[in-house]
Amino acid sequence: MPFLVLIAIYAARIMRSPLDTRLKKSHVGPLTVAALFVVLSLAWDWLRPDGIGTVYFLGEFCGVSALYLMTWALVLATRLRWLEQWFGGLDRMYRCHKNYALWSILLLVPHSVFADTEAGRTVRESPQAVGLGRALGLATALGLLVLVLVSLARVGRILRLPHERWLVVHRLIGLLVVSSLVHGWVLDHIIGRSSVLKIVYVVMGVVGTAAYAYDELVMRRRVPRADYTVHAVKRPAPDIVDLTLAPAGHAPLQVKGGQFVYLRVGGHRAWREHPLSVAGVQHDGCVRLTVRAVGRGTRRLYADLREGALATLSGPYGMFDHTVGGQRQIWIAGGIGIAPFLGWITHEDAEALPSADLFYCTSTATDAPFLPELTEAARRHPALRLHSVYSRRQGRLTVDKILAATGPLTPDTHVFLCGPASMVENLTIALRGRGISRHHLHAEHFAFR
Repeated sequence: MPFLVLIAIYAARIMRSPLDTRLKKSHVGPLTVAALFVVLSLAWDWLRPDGIGTVYFLGEFCGVSALYLMTWALVLATRLRWLEQWFGGLDRMYRCHKNYALWSILLLVPHSVFADTEAGRTVRESPQAVGLGRALGLATALGLLVLVLVSLARVGRILRLPHERWLVVHRLIGLLVVSSLVHGWVLDHIIGRSSVLKIVYVVMGVVGTAAYAYDELVMRRRVPRADYTVHAVKRPAPDIVDLTLAPAGHAPLQVKGGQFVYLRVGGHRAWREHPLSVAGVQHDGCVRLTVRAVGRGTRRLYADLREGALATLSGPYGMFDHTVGGQRQIWIAGGIGIAPFLGWITHEDAEALPSADLFYCTSTATDAPFLPELTEAARRHPALRLHSVYSRRQGRLTVDKILAATGPLTPDTHVFLCGPASMVENLTIALRGRGISRHHLHAEHFAFR
């Protein structure tokens, strides 16, 4: 119960804070997950059947908790657009999806150790039930462990697993959750001896299974999408392609700079897709995307994409939007992370830009192909001040360098970051150490895997 009180106090503080309504709503999702977990733990404790040993009870509760988190992981994988506002964007939904999956794996360790004890059991399972339950439990644990490991960035780089194959492997997560449901139904005596807990368990199973079925059978047909034609292709750098897509139908996507879309080259029948930040939208509906060739798919896109090719865009997604901040902002872009900032600057409402210092961080000047465009934008918008940072010559961007260029940070300063994960993480920690509220730090986490 004290945890529920703490969650309520934190939620009240968020609601009373002078934040944009969209930022307040983005806390609702994670707080809901935490609050329901507390309710689940209280229900399991209050409705605990007599004669159940403590060790066995803790082991089974760890298993149920793992199932609860995996259910949320499946729900967040559905790309339901109405969920974005409650979690802060699809990129944050996917981060929660991965974290919940990782935590569920950790919970399976004490579950495997403690739930296998005989203490606290009042009945003996049949040998067939024990064999089935343990086989499903072992398969689920090993399968989830493999899926989580290949989803970690470092492991993915070591294995060199192509993104397309990773997607195929990742789609097995729903089957593993179904397997864990059957495992718990067969072996968990706490569920078997409490009607209420059995109902709760079934509800979690139904929600998780429904989310998985939606993801596999419905999502690709229901997600907003539109046909486009590749109108222009530029290659401003040896590893960057800058493309413009013209609407091929009468209903282009309602996209704005800073969001991201999923691109499929080859029309509706193409299977491979990539999430890409929108670097600009023209008044005629043309969409600009900038792509860095870092993986097998994007390297092929860089090498083979030609004008006139058919393409499909789905979305848009994301809540990386400078309008949630105030009139004093700092924008930090690392490499291809300049894309959403280009989208803001070139938007038709760019006259409403706030006072912002834009730091464009690259290794060298030759790695900054968009610098001339940004320089011209800064000339047109006096409120936009451009700072080029070349790490090989000047070193990496630090808070001290930011303060030297912008002056002291004020309490109303909002900072927007987009770039390599290590850059975003390091600068976020450093800025918080200098007094910037975490509610004033906004990052686009474009590396979903």
